[in-house]
Amino acid sequence: MRRIGVICILVLGLAGCMTPKETKSIETVDVMDLEEIEKERVIDESQFPDVEVTGTTIVEVPARTKQISDAVVAQTTLQYEDGSTRHLSKDHILTETMVGGIGLVAMTVPDRENPFGVFIYDVRNEWAQRGMQRFGIPETSSAFVHGLDLPNKEMEAISTDYSGSDWSVKLWTLYDETRLISIIVTDSFTEVEGEMSEQPEPYVLEQSYGNGLYYLSQGRLIIVTGNISEEELLVLTDSLPEPSSVSFPFHDPE
Repeated sequence: MRRIGVICILVLGLAGCMTPKETKSIETVDVMDLEEIEKERVIDESQFPDVEVTGTTIVEVPARTKQISDAVVAQTTLQYEDGSTRHLSKDHILTETMVGGIGLVAMTVPDRENPFGVFIYDVRNEWAQRGMQRFGIPETSSAFVHGLDLPNKEMEAISTDYSGSDWSVKLWTLYDETRLISIIVTDSFTEVEGEMSEQPEPYVLEQSYGNGLYYLSQGRLIIVTGNISEEELLVLTDSLPEPSSVSFPFHDPE
């Protein structure tokens, strides 16, 4: 991880006064409602490329798992209408980020109708998948600028609030047909690089997939990650409002 010194202030998140409309194709899965099953064998996607996904099952993360991408691939099994199953593949990963005990993996999934998946984890004590988003591009697009400096002029946006008594986390996802950006804001995190004081300058993360950064502001940890360039990520972060803004991570309409 390297520190970016002379950079402007930033922010990132989900919800508020001007929360984006959730698309009709969004499927948010609460992993607490998923029944654990025995791990299925991997099946080559090319054997049945047009079969529709009918469900998702979650199993325990294997012992000694260190990377979030390994946890997602091993833990998640897709079920298909012909009765077959298969695991996700690291070949589909867009971005992988972990900071402050919070992890996120975004990837394409072998499901033609809902091409993206975002998996969020709590790894402070042990691996725990807190939720999953699956979504696609609606026929009637609701893409807009959001008042941000985006790599594309307009992007779709969805949000999920995972706040609970033990884990206060909000997640926003901005996306188009090829790019996906996730913004996390939380005051529930473990020590980051030994620094818990106000730190408005972004720290660029070294990660295996995509690019990511984080900063601390107003007692909150903000993480921004996506399959866009580091420069695009910094420009976007610099355009974010303060985390205390009621419309965060978006700007109020003029």
